[in-house]
Amino acid sequence: MDIRKNVIMVMGLVLSLALAFSLISCATTDQMKMLEEQVQQAGQDAKDAKAMAQDCSQQAKQADAAAVRAENAADAAAASAQKAEDMANKAEAIFNQQMKK
Repeated sequence: MDIRKNVIMVMGLVLSLALAFSLISCATTDQMKMLEEQVQQAGQDAKDAKAMAQDCSQQAKQADAAAVRAENAADAAAASAQKAEDMANKAEAIFNQQMKK
């Protein structure tokens, strides 16, 4: 959300500077066209930044989901290891019992 606020603030600053520049100086038509192009470019840059921020947000959600899956897999592996250890202990107990006979 901070990126979005910053983008909006930058756009507002650019537009304010453009307005101040046009009011303070006697700009020629060419200067006005150039300024308008710069404002349009700033707007496009802001749109690009917003798209990138949304993409980053989606990637962060995917990374979070992957982390949850990895944690679940680790828990399942630990449970399987415990079960294998319990079975090995049981097999050892049976073996020892058979050896005593």
